[in-house]
Amino acid sequence: MSKVHHVIIIPGLGDEIGKITWATNFWSRFGLNPTVHSVGWHTREKEFRPKLQILIDIVDTFADKGDRVSLVGCSAGGSAALNTFFERRETVHRVINICGRLRTGTQNGFRSFNVRTATSPTFSESVKLFESNENLLTSQDKQKIMTVRPLFGDELVPADTIILRDAYNITIPTPEHVFSIAMALTAFSKPLITFLTKE
Repeated sequence: MSKVHHVIIIPGLGDEIGKITWATNFWSRFGLNPTVHSVGWHTREKEFRPKLQILIDIVDTFADKGDRVSLVGCSAGGSAALNTFFERRETVHRVINICGRLRTGTQNGFRSFNVRTATSPTFSESVKLFESNENLLTSQDKQKIMTVRPLFGDELVPADTIILRDAYNITIPTPEHVFSIAMALTAFSKPLITFLTKE
C-alpha cells in the first residue's frame, strides 16, 4: 500500500480555511491529500511558539503513520511553514512559500515590516524566528524549498523578502497579492504540484 502524501496548507492573516480547502480539492487527483490548518494569527495567544508546536505535532502525527508530509504556506503562512520545516527537516518532504514574507526587509511605508505585522504579533514573531534561523539551512534543505511570487508585483510583500537564495524560486504571470495566491493554488498550480510530487 502506497503512502498517503499529506500537504499541510497554512493560510495567511485572513485564515481563509474554506476558500483554500475548496481551491485545492483537485490536488487529490495528483496523489496529494491537502489539509488546511489555521495558525490563528489573531487569537488571544500572541506567542508564536505554541502555535508552531501544534504544526510540528501535526507533522509528527502523519509521519508516525509512515505517511509523507509536505507544507505549503500562503502569505503569512509562509514563515510558519518554513519554521515548521526547520524543526522537522528530516521528516518534511517539500515546503512551498507562496507570497510569504520570510524576513523583515528594509522597506518603509505601507509595505514595511512594522506596518504589515501591526495586527498580529504572532506573525511578527514568526518572521523574525525564521530570519534568525535562515543561515542554518543547508544546501540540501534548500533543495526541498520552493518560493512563489507574482511576476507583475505584490503590493503587500516585497519580492526580496519572499525569495530564498539557492531554493527553487519561481514567478507566476500574475499581479497582486491575494489574486496571485489564488492562482498559484489553482490555474498556475502545475509547477507546485510537480515540485511536491517529486521523489
